[in-house]
Amino acid sequence: MRRVLSIWFPQLPLDRLARLGDPRLAGAFAVVCEVKRAWRLADVNEAARKSGLAPGLPLSDARAICPDLATEPADTAREEALLRSLARWADSLSPRVALDPPDGLLLDITGCAHLFGGERVMAEHAQLRLEDMRMSIRAGIADTRAAAWALARFGGRAVGIADPGCTLAALEPMPLAALNLPPQLGSELRRTGLRTIGDLHAVKPAEAARRFGFELVDLLARALGHAPDPLRFQSPSPAYAARMMLPEPVGLAEDLEGVIGKLAASVCGRLQTAQCGARRFRLTVGRVDSAEQALSIGFARPCHDPRAIIQQFLPTLETLKLEFGADRFRLSASHVEPVRMRQETLDRQTRRQDDADRIVTTLGNRLGFDRVHRFVARESHLPEREYEAAEAMNCRSESEWNGTPRKRPLRLYKRPERLRVLAPGCPPKRFEWRGAAFETKRADGPERLSTEWWRDEAAATRDYWRVQTESGPRLWLLTYPARKGVGWFVAGRFP
Repeated sequence: MRRVLSIWFPQLPLDRLARLGDPRLAGAFAVVCEVKRAWRLADVNEAARKSGLAPGLPLSDARAICPDLATEPADTAREEALLRSLARWADSLSPRVALDPPDGLLLDITGCAHLFGGERVMAEHAQLRLEDMRMSIRAGIADTRAAAWALARFGGRAVGIADPGCTLAALEPMPLAALNLPPQLGSELRRTGLRTIGDLHAVKPAEAARRFGFELVDLLARALGHAPDPLRFQSPSPAYAARMMLPEPVGLAEDLEGVIGKLAASVCGRLQTAQCGARRFRLTVGRVDSAEQALSIGFARPCHDPRAIIQQFLPTLETLKLEFGADRFRLSASHVEPVRMRQETLDRQTRRQDDADRIVTTLGNRLGFDRVHRFVARESHLPEREYEAAEAMNCRSESEWNGTPRKRPLRLYKRPERLRVLAPGCPPKRFEWRGAAFETKRADGPERLSTEWWRDEAAATRDYWRVQTESGPRLWLLTYPARKGVGWFVAGRFP
């Protein structure tokens, strides 16, 4: 017979902050979230409960009751990351682990409990280990997923166990909310006088389905094992991280560099084995005298080189405030991508791209990646629309549009500058630009461009000429053949 263990973390957001050593938890504290454009309490600590606060209370009312209340917005992304980390840890209890978001885990422990000395010993072992991690836990064990979920949340004990084949007896005294009913359906049932699962079980299934719908009958059947209630297992994504605990705190730059080097070697060794690289690395430093401090670096391309990681972290170490040193370090890699193996020494284009990526990485970590841009191609033949600036971190290095190559100047003027014709011609034989006179030595062209058909600029046809002057400068001249009397302009300059 299948046995399921449900682990519930009733205060997951608060436990996440407690693990970080948040000093605000010493007083009244609450995690808040926005519900229908109004801030409400999502979780409160014990000090806040003693002040009369409870989850679901509007934040304005809570501050009126407890003026000293400290709050923090819920961070669902980090809470989900913590839950996934706990799922990887739960692999030590059973190889079949499923997430039960937003605050629970489900484990198929069939054939596993005897390794720990029984189901209760196994649940107590998990409880002890998780409490050492500063996690609050409630657990339930039953024949079905829904029954284990109900025992963990409504069993009234730290560990609730329903003996094999006794699921109904364990669920009968529980409220209807233990079936995880939709809110509207729960309200309808309460109006009829049904309070417990036992009351609902006494009603004939056909009558219950006629009055309340098949969903209610299906939920009850799943909880009692009369209908399939499978678990959706998923293999946890590999974690590329390393942790180091020191017997004595360190604070010198040389010592910190050595710690980062050992952590980077461990993480990059696993990345190289998996033929992957990471675009971001996060270093968490546990300071002796205060809360943890995190440093982050990014890379323009997936990286698994320890030397490059150390090089990018070194300038950020100056921001660490280690008055009494640090003794806990953790380096984690994120945004992991496969790395294509290649022979770099024979590919000149690859070497140039690597150099550009290193420049982007260094500038991005110093200035911020949102401030570093590179030009990428657009699908347009018009010079001013042929390229656009994009964040260098997020754009591809190769052009996605392989148009016909054209000889264009590297420097284009945002607004073409008018020149004065001294000797007429096509292009002018002599002209004045920026206070200096130029004489045309050689000219190539014209390159005639018309505007895109979907733009209403029928008269905007333009001719471009590549002009080599006697005095040296190579200019890109522009004129509009369909507009008489408009004249000539300098659109750009060749190197």
